[in-house]
Amino acid sequence: MAFCSFTTEGVKSLSTSIDNSFITDYLIEADGAAVKVYLYGLFLCKNGSDAIDFTKFCANLGMEESTVKDCFRYWEEFDCVSIIAEEPFTVKYLPLSKTGKPRKFKAGKYDEFNKSLQSLITERMISTNEYADYFSVMEDYSIKPEAMLMICKYCVDLKGPSIGGKYIYAVAKDFAMRGITTVDTIEIELADYLTKSSDIQKVLTALSIKRKADVEDLNYYNKWVKELGFEHSVIVFIAKATKAKSVLKLDEVITELYGAKVYSEKEVASYLVRKSEVIELAKSLTRELSVYCEVIKPVIDNYVNPWLALGFNGETLTFLANYCFKKRKKSLEEMNDVVNSLYKKGLISLFDIADYFKLKAKDDEFIKQLLDMTGTMRQPNEWDRKNLASWRNWGFSDEMIISAAEISGGRSNPMIYMNSVLGNWKAKGIFVKEDIPATVRQSGGDTSKMSHHFANERTYTKEELDKLIVDIETVDFD
Repeated sequence: MAFCSFTTEGVKSLSTSIDNSFITDYLIEADGAAVKVYLYGLFLCKNGSDAIDFTKFCANLGMEESTVKDCFRYWEEFDCVSIIAEEPFTVKYLPLSKTGKPRKFKAGKYDEFNKSLQSLITERMISTNEYADYFSVMEDYSIKPEAMLMICKYCVDLKGPSIGGKYIYAVAKDFAMRGITTVDTIEIELADYLTKSSDIQKVLTALSIKRKADVEDLNYYNKWVKELGFEHSVIVFIAKATKAKSVLKLDEVITELYGAKVYSEKEVASYLVRKSEVIELAKSLTRELSVYCEVIKPVIDNYVNPWLALGFNGETLTFLANYCFKKRKKSLEEMNDVVNSLYKKGLISLFDIADYFKLKAKDDEFIKQLLDMTGTMRQPNEWDRKNLASWRNWGFSDEMIISAAEISGGRSNPMIYMNSVLGNWKAKGIFVKEDIPATVRQSGGDTSKMSHHFANERTYTKEELDKLIVDIETVDFD
């Protein structure tokens, strides 16, 4: 007997607090007997008496000892209590804040499932908590017991009768997350696995993996074949050639090859040979741009491989990186914009890009001469380039544009005035110098020194390429 205690009447005047979570999460699903047992036990914990043992406990509730034990085992499944001894039967109450998720099924609902599952897993006993995991996934995803047993049998056939519960639970959860929850859909999934298991096993063998293929392997295999478009023979070739050692690593390699648009065995072999060169190219480009990358693989996957897939080579990309750095486009994203803009124009080879840069440099030289003629002391800008392109699209020769510049000299904004002059001439159909009205014709403009064409060179030294970048302030890629 305790040294100090309340009288029976004193205990009646006290109160026993119950967490709201018991009412909201547990009470609704539990039957009346289980609730009675839990509440009476909670009452004894908080207002206990040494005079009440397990036999007296059951007698006070008017319940059989076996029924009371079953009720406490019910609560133990959710970590509400812990049964610490069978003889004498002893229970400790646990804080509800640490409980598991209350089950959404009635006692006895899965009795047949439990028996069938234990008959499959013959080399160990299935724990109460393991059963609770299976019940949870079935309830959460509406998986029928017969469908769940199909998943369990597949796992046992794959791993043996001592298979761990975590593996079965993981497979069931994977099926459920992919919407495979009925007998029919599970049959289809497993039939697909059985059909392809021989092919998948060959891939595992190529990876020197000795275990049996499972559904997770099937998921990867379907991704490679159905989503990425690789043939089985190519997948096996990649597995052998790369020595990936794991399905996850092989997936990374195949995803990389997909990004590089490499599909055939010949393409894969070539790619793997030059992979080290691609790595060095990626490092070189980041150095040119003065970009620090702790991990180079994302640079290869997101930029270098796609650029190479467009047809650009290392020499061209190095030149463009040099251009981007000098023109203050010092990021991979900005260089990507330049590369894609050139591709849209059909400019891929170094020679074509250099010629394009040269043409733009020539246009800037012409614009600079127009600015000088009109007394505008500044460098060409993007607005000037768009004006020049518009004037030429209107059908004006460089000679007529020079004539407009001669007329516009001395104005407050000569380039705006040139737009007005040339617009007026276009409207009146004046496209040759002889048709310009005498009242506005300017004389004395020496145009003989205007040079409009560069030599058509087809080879470039590094110094010449560097000079092209220096000579032009910026390039309109749009």
